[in-house]
Amino acid sequence: MFKFFVRFFIVVVISLCLAYQLVDKGLGKLFKPTVDEIAYQSLRGQVYELRQRLDGVAPDQRETALREQVLPHYGLGLRLLREDQVKLTEGEREQLDSQGFVMRDEYNKHLVPLPGQPAQWLELRLPGEGVVDTVLTWSLWTFLTVMVGLGLLAFWALPMWRDMDRLRNAAVRMGQGELGMRVQLSGITGVRHVGESFNYMAGRIAALIENQRSLTNAVSHELRTPLARLSFEVDLLDRSGLPPQHARVLRDMRADISELESMVAELLVYARLERPTDETVKQETVDTRDWLGEALAQVAHQADARNVRCVVADGHPPHVNLHPRYMSRALLNLVQNAVRYARGRIDIALTRCPQGGFELIVDDDGPGIPAADRTRIFEPFIRLDESRDRGTGGAGLGLAIVQRVAASHQGTIQVLDSPLGGARFVLRWAASARPRE
Repeated sequence: MFKFFVRFFIVVVISLCLAYQLVDKGLGKLFKPTVDEIAYQSLRGQVYELRQRLDGVAPDQRETALREQVLPHYGLGLRLLREDQVKLTEGEREQLDSQGFVMRDEYNKHLVPLPGQPAQWLELRLPGEGVVDTVLTWSLWTFLTVMVGLGLLAFWALPMWRDMDRLRNAAVRMGQGELGMRVQLSGITGVRHVGESFNYMAGRIAALIENQRSLTNAVSHELRTPLARLSFEVDLLDRSGLPPQHARVLRDMRADISELESMVAELLVYARLERPTDETVKQETVDTRDWLGEALAQVAHQADARNVRCVVADGHPPHVNLHPRYMSRALLNLVQNAVRYARGRIDIALTRCPQGGFELIVDDDGPGIPAADRTRIFEPFIRLDESRDRGTGGAGLGLAIVQRVAASHQGTIQVLDSPLGGARFVLRWAASARPRE
């Protein structure tokens, strides 16, 4: 960019100088006969009048006559010249023979011969002699000065602009997940310390996120062992023939352990999705009916327990491109979330987008989601319903996982108002390969 600007600046200055010369010299020569004729026709009347006044005056008296009788009535600059002060060129002699007077200095001065001895010439100077040339010259120099000033300003500003653009790109790429992104800025622009501060901040953020990921992953794995032991011990107690009231407690304990295991599984999935890999985004072509059927089968018992009916719309494509494991988790989380809040009906539709990719829509007839909370619900560990009963409980990771899955598929997740009266979740993602028909 910097080299391009330098070249552009040089080309503009050279082109301006060449254009000025072309207009001033080239066009002047091209139209010189026409301009000569116009100038001649404009002045020949005044030249005739002046000669009428001065031709009959003796050469030694013309200066007085010119000063007292002529100059007061003319706006032209008039003065008398001796023969030796006028040196005609060959072209001017031809002009004198054809027109009767000579035009000089870009038509600003005119020489008229007067009769008598010693020979005299009358010089006519137009008002504002050389004003146009002066204005053009000063305009040119002013423009060149401005261009040079802008060039010097650009020489200073372009490196700063380049560094700020690098800083912006680094911030964008880091926001997209490249935590190792750092920026190198030059020391001549005065913003190098900003880059150093950015690198320090980026390092701190990367370390904090990495520690959080490691903690989440470690805690999730470490919790699985004591949960497995608790489940085994509860099974042993159940087989020992406890009283009925104790059996009810054991059933509640199993439910709590199952909920903990579900939370740990979600934490593990979320931790994996925080570390994007080729496996995370590798898509496969799967049968749509089988994919939807497996997800709905896993949530069927929950839907039956709440007397909620799940309806899959007809017209879906026979095959769909996705990562089977993670997109199935996203679909399951969306349907489970709908079952949790629906009053009696859930509609599921899968279509192919006109611009490419796919669109999954999950509608429910529940209470819906306020517009102010439709962005916040995709944050991890955020739950709009603060209750912790088994009907609406959860770790608050389900929708956060859905958003991570959508991002891994170069897609989006959106919440709208449902025609059923509740919430509509729209999951769109791009297809990395053309699905089979």
